[in-house]
Amino acid sequence: MMSRRMAVGLSIVVLAVIALSVVYYFAYQQQTTPKPPPEPIPSQSNFYLGNSRIFVVSANASYGNYPFPTHTALNGSVIDYGEPCVIINVTIRNDYSAEFPPPSPNQIINSTVAYVYLTADLFSGAKEVSATDLLLFGEPPSGGAVAWMSSGQESSLTLYLATNNKDVTSFQIIPRYITGIPLP
Repeated sequence: MMSRRMAVGLSIVVLAVIALSVVYYFAYQQQTTPKPPPEPIPSQSNFYLGNSRIFVVSANASYGNYPFPTHTALNGSVIDYGEPCVIINVTIRNDYSAEFPPPSPNQIINSTVAYVYLTADLFSGAKEVSATDLLLFGEPPSGGAVAWMSSGQESSLTLYLATNNKDVTSFQIIPRYITGIPLP
């Protein structure tokens, strides 16, 4: 027969093993439970870019990774495959017309075709987030966020902005240029 002292000692050991098992279980659960993805970045749409007649039909952003092969740009910067970035998909429409043609340094050309090159700024609250537009390095593999559209035509573009910041709350589409003739 077991002594009372041994029974108490054995009970303490069993309780300690159970307590350690519970602590280990909850600690392991916290490590293996995936974190939820960041909240989607709010959409923007239904506005004209600046004083232009380029209308933003839709613009959505999400976190992702640069999907193109590693690339060394003309300026020597390296853009790595899989680099964390914010991906912005934007659809724009050319609302220029013969009566209101796109801006052109050569007034002889009276065309309704608009050439548009877009980028974007990222924000966390009111503070601008440091980000690098991965399509501004010259000869990007995707051809850049450039569109040329006839009057009334829509075009969808994708922007890739490299950033490690996971607190992006908004973005602003910025036209690098809008013109009636292609720039060199």
